[in-house]
Amino acid sequence: MTTELFTKGYDSQNEDYCKVIELEGRIFVIMADGMGGLSLGAEAAECVCEGIAEYVSKNLDTDILWQEAFKYADNKLHELSLANHSNMGAAVTALIITETSCEVAWQGNVRLYLYRGNHLQQLTTDHVMNIGYGQKMLTRCLKGGGLRDDVPTKNIPLQTDDILFLCTDGFYIIHEQDLSSGNASVPKEDIMNDDATCLTIKIN
Repeated sequence: MTTELFTKGYDSQNEDYCKVIELEGRIFVIMADGMGGLSLGAEAAECVCEGIAEYVSKNLDTDILWQEAFKYADNKLHELSLANHSNMGAAVTALIITETSCEVAWQGNVRLYLYRGNHLQQLTTDHVMNIGYGQKMLTRCLKGGGLRDDVPTKNIPLQTDDILFLCTDGFYIIHEQDLSSGNASVPKEDIMNDDATCLTIKIN
């Protein structure tokens, strides 16, 4: 299994955050996108990723792992929001990957794609709604205000030569066509209006 990370900030501060951990023969990945309409997006994304990582690393075999991990991170974000007197939030997707399977959980619109046999499949469903004038808003995320009891999860069997792409919207809005050919290593100097992050995971 090999990984390659691309990340680029739209301006001086990148509000995307990605963490990759090797954990008992598995790869554990979390990617968060701080909400631009709220305060301290970079800090929110980091808090969410580090909170989930802290919980999972200590409770890997818990039956309700993702629900509790996301709840733990949401509580951490609540504490950080109070300390900064700010409303904070982030979309997040987390994965546990072995050579034969990928387990994913998410809140928001950080997408996971699977490229297999010249076909690109989006594995996560965006938690967004159209609000008119070409604008969208998140219907789910971590904001430090508590979670519903149904964090969505999937378990996907993997095969040799599969490629997983984990991306924030700043990346896939521009480069989804490139992902459909199994390629995330494309020129990244296109016009950007958001932070862009993509982690490529190849199953060998």
